[in-house]
Amino acid sequence: MYYELRSYDINPDRIDEYLVWASTKAVPFFKSRGMRVIGFWKAVDTAEAEFPPSGPASTTNVHWMIAWESEAEMRSKWAEVRASDEMKEIMKERIDPETGGQKWHRVVRSALLAPTEASPLQ
Repeated sequence: MYYELRSYDINPDRIDEYLVWASTKAVPFFKSRGMRVIGFWKAVDTAEAEFPPSGPASTTNVHWMIAWESEAEMRSKWAEVRASDEMKEIMKERIDPETGGQKWHRVVRSALLAPTEASPLQ
């Protein structure tokens, strides 16, 4: 099993709007197409915590993960999903009509992860 970790820097002023879109449109669509979304998280601001993580504060504020049987399945499923008319309509909502640019996303990162022997999640 492989895990795709997707990490986004979402405009903090519009994160609530993004989270509604993700939970009502994007994630349900992905699941309907057989994508195994295993988690969707919003980063917690730990700046005021007694023991904050070391290093500078991150602007990455949304993370989600999909389980895949293989890299080939990931590539095939993403190609299928991105080519669908329904996904194209859902993705149009990400565009700001005033600027023509991204409404929510500042940076999008994706990493394909393979579990090590030490991982409880195989």
